[in-house]
Amino acid sequence: MDVLALRQSWAQFCAAGPEAAKYFYATLFVIAPEARSMFPTNMSYQEDKLLAALGHIVSHVDDERELSAFAHRLGADHRRFRGTDRQGREVPMGEWHYVWVGQALLATLERFLGPRWTPQLRAQWASAYEVVSRLMLTGATDAERSTPPYWEAEVLSVQRRRADVCVFTVRPNYLCDYLPGQSLPVQVPQLRVWRYLSPANAPRPDGTIEFHVRAAGRFSTHLVRRLRPGDQVLLGTPVGTALSSYDRSPHLPLLLVAGGTGLAPLRAVVEALRQGPGRATTLVVGGRTAEDLYDDRVLRELASTWPSGGAGGWLRYVPTVEVGWQWSGAVGTAADTAGRLGPWWDTDVLVCGSPEMTRETIGALVATGVPAERILAESYDHSLYPPLAETAVAASRDFTGTGAR
Repeated sequence: MDVLALRQSWAQFCAAGPEAAKYFYATLFVIAPEARSMFPTNMSYQEDKLLAALGHIVSHVDDERELSAFAHRLGADHRRFRGTDRQGREVPMGEWHYVWVGQALLATLERFLGPRWTPQLRAQWASAYEVVSRLMLTGATDAERSTPPYWEAEVLSVQRRRADVCVFTVRPNYLCDYLPGQSLPVQVPQLRVWRYLSPANAPRPDGTIEFHVRAAGRFSTHLVRRLRPGDQVLLGTPVGTALSSYDRSPHLPLLLVAGGTGLAPLRAVVEALRQGPGRATTLVVGGRTAEDLYDDRVLRELASTWPSGGAGGWLRYVPTVEVGWQWSGAVGTAADTAGRLGPWWDTDVLVCGSPEMTRETIGALVATGVPAERILAESYDHSLYPPLAETAVAASRDFTGTGAR
């Protein structure tokens, strides 16, 4: 395999930007019309994910271990995608879909590389794609032995805590095993789109899962306004390696900083800690006004209970608001309040909220002297592909962006 030729041609291909991704999908849907129903109506985020995933593969094409791990993960994750044939029958992801994707990829490369697209280069790309597709199919086959392609989950209850926030509980048809702090791809079948939501509870004996959602886009607004008990949602394979690493240094205290529904994975972590012997934990939850603290009652109850075999006072819950009219608690952003409660130099820190909140909180904590390697955060921007984001865990940490790791 000529790695240099692949990388050079990929760099030239990327110069075309989003147009190349648009051409790829248009070609794929001509070759395989049934594949169109596997994707959402708005393809903009999907196009970004395609270029990012292909770029990662090309960058690591000579790293057998990394390429194999990433391709296996992609193959396992892609099992949840399904299409519809011309007779309206559901069609699961199969080997023939990989063949069609390969054809569309080669046609797209030919279109945008122009005279640089030689028979020799075509052979190199065809060979590389064959390797990756086989690894993905192997990953899918291996995953079939332990997990279904997706879980069907019945909505048991829906609580609308605010006009734009709901808390809903589902019961999957099979036990869905996840770690506190992870996220699950969730689909409302009629919307044909997947979004990642974090369970707000540690795994329960009855298998039920609670989610917190704020209306911000079409998917989340549908959940907040239209979801009802008895409805069905689909759940994909859990992802996320940062927040779920909360127990990497169990001898250290924990600081958890949440904004909005970013509270959900951190509440799951708190519930998991309560099931253990106890660990000194501070949970700072920020909102613009007191109304934003939609889960305040539950959190106060958690703070008043003792962990298994532990003692009281293990959890310090600190709600804080930016506008404090008739508010007797802490005033300021979550970052401001967390900073005042410090120092946190010898503490593991978990941060979860909007990209802006996460970035600002991490920046503020680092400025107070918290070592960057002590801070754990995920990116919950649905334009990013979590299996790809997970590959950055061992890479250098960059807090100039969203603070994702």
